[in-house]
Amino acid sequence: MSKKDVHVRKSVYDLSEREISNLRKAFEKLYKNRVYQEKAGILINDGHYMRNDMLFLPWARAYFADFEKALQAAIPNAKPVITLPYWDYTSKTAREEGIPPLLADEYYETTKKDKNGVEKITKNPNPFYKAEYNIPLYTFRNDVPNNKFLKSARNSARKAMKAIDFVTFGTKIYVADIKSHIYLGGSSANTNCTAYDPIFWFTHCQLDRFWDQWQRLPKRKDLGESTMPDSVLNASLNPFSKDDDDETALKAEDVLNTKNLGYRYAD
Repeated sequence: MSKKDVHVRKSVYDLSEREISNLRKAFEKLYKNRVYQEKAGILINDGHYMRNDMLFLPWARAYFADFEKALQAAIPNAKPVITLPYWDYTSKTAREEGIPPLLADEYYETTKKDKNGVEKITKNPNPFYKAEYNIPLYTFRNDVPNNKFLKSARNSARKAMKAIDFVTFGTKIYVADIKSHIYLGGSSANTNCTAYDPIFWFTHCQLDRFWDQWQRLPKRKDLGESTMPDSVLNASLNPFSKDDDDETALKAEDVLNTKNLGYRYAD
């Protein structure tokens, strides 16, 4: 691994207006050049459910890091550097309010003054609301998601955090992830198009954050590595490769520390 700058992934609730604006621009650019569809399609072709399920978390971490790099490449001069935010769907705010407007509203408004100094409000399609997954079809979600699934997801996540080994943790946190898919419904409930719904990246960034939190519990001194089977640690996370050598496959042992991938979480 080459030495990297480490950037901070933040909650969707804590993003500044500039961070939101840059993130929107990055998503819109990926839509335009079809990189978004390419990245979303990776889950179908190489996703964990077609592989060893014990690679669920390491493979997903590599996947989200790869998508984050695409966002950064789309707006390379963004300040601060674009990172993939997380939506903690198990939080009290989420359980009470549901999907945040940033991700749920079909449009967002921008205000600009005309040559006479009069403010004009423009409604713009929200790039986090839906995306094209198969021309001319777009992703969709449940009209009125039932928030009880978020409480259930929280309970599953709490049980996972009590696990003493990686395999048990992965098995239990997978349940919380599945409940988030059921909550969202629509495209998110279909493995053939779930990654095309923009909210996928925000909920699964939270999935990675769950793992990071478990890895950093006080009683765990080695990020959980000693509880991981060698077959997992040495497994290649195709199609991802090391930055400094495109021909060398990224392995699970390479992604145990998020800083090796250039990011950490805000808390």
